[in-house]
Amino acid sequence: MIRLTNCKIVSNGKITEDYDILVENGVITDVVPTVPDKTAVDLKGNYISAGFIELHCHGAMGYEFIDGTEEAYFKICEKHASHGTRVMYATFSAADFNLLYKALETFEKVKDNLPLEVPGVHLEGPYFALEMSGAQNPKFIHEPRVEEYVPIIERFGHLISRWSYAPELDKDNKFLDYLVAHNITPAIAHSAAEYSHVLSAFEKGNRLVTHLYSCTSTITRHGGFRHLGIIETAYLLDDMYVEAIADGCHLPPELLRLIIKQKGADKVALITDAIRAGGMTAEEISGGNSGGMNFIIEDGVAKLADRTAFAGSIATSDQLLKRTVAAGISLEDTVKMMTETPANIMGLKTKGKIAKGYDALFTVFDKNLNIVEFKF
Repeated sequence: MIRLTNCKIVSNGKITEDYDILVENGVITDVVPTVPDKTAVDLKGNYISAGFIELHCHGAMGYEFIDGTEEAYFKICEKHASHGTRVMYATFSAADFNLLYKALETFEKVKDNLPLEVPGVHLEGPYFALEMSGAQNPKFIHEPRVEEYVPIIERFGHLISRWSYAPELDKDNKFLDYLVAHNITPAIAHSAAEYSHVLSAFEKGNRLVTHLYSCTSTITRHGGFRHLGIIETAYLLDDMYVEAIADGCHLPPELLRLIIKQKGADKVALITDAIRAGGMTAEEISGGNSGGMNFIIEDGVAKLADRTAFAGSIATSDQLLKRTVAAGISLEDTVKMMTETPANIMGLKTKGKIAKGYDALFTVFDKNLNIVEFKF
């Protein structure tokens, strides 16, 4: 039995002091009032939360998961783990299917030995609306094709946790039905969908919008009549979850506050959407290529080379923590959106909280919200 003491526990939407965490065999056995114990692990008054969960990350330190190499997997995970991430979903942009197969084969080989937990893969594409491609390579974007997704799910369905797509391209929700039947979480992304498309997908089991406000449709007019887009429909549907890229660039503070005000912290997951420049500075990497699209680093964010759109972020989880709190969101809600909410989205029953029976997977940070490394 290990006792973690002298800490501020951030969990369940509150901060609790004068309580200790008891751990045995990698599981939290109880959270109890503090008692003197010379053998306890002293956290020196720092904050402790459940381990941060990253739903949407492409890479870091010059690597992306879609590169399909063992080195890429290990370098990306090492970097994000050092910034507080404890669980991550490896995200692949739209790409050549041969490259996709290679990346999935590599993941299958290394998944159990990575520096952090990677429960599965998030496929972001290629079934997107071309006009909403953003930083996705238009060369690979098209409508859902049975001859593509059936074989890849038959072979790698046990590794694919989530698939983002444009619902307006999914006739009769056939692709969505196939995802749901294979326990793959569907998500709306890079889409020009209107209310009817989103509602139909929602009723069939699609309860997540990928990076709200980034390549997600808004109100349009047809013959003078207004039609809701993804953004408005996500607000209207109480049980729809949304991602928010809280890097301080993709969403200005006031827009981040609006999302959280409308949806609540229990329906918003904070993500980095970091590409291969993740965790790096403009001095370390001034530009590069992500998913076949050239990018530059400028103003603290990755932009397409022609500056017409962002190409993803360079953020890490600790930066999401700091920037969300700086935007005026409470620490309790910020942590919830990085732990409990993403766990609920992905059905991780033993992660996201500090409570009896949950995994002893923690992130520790100080009063300045800097990550503190500790061992127990």
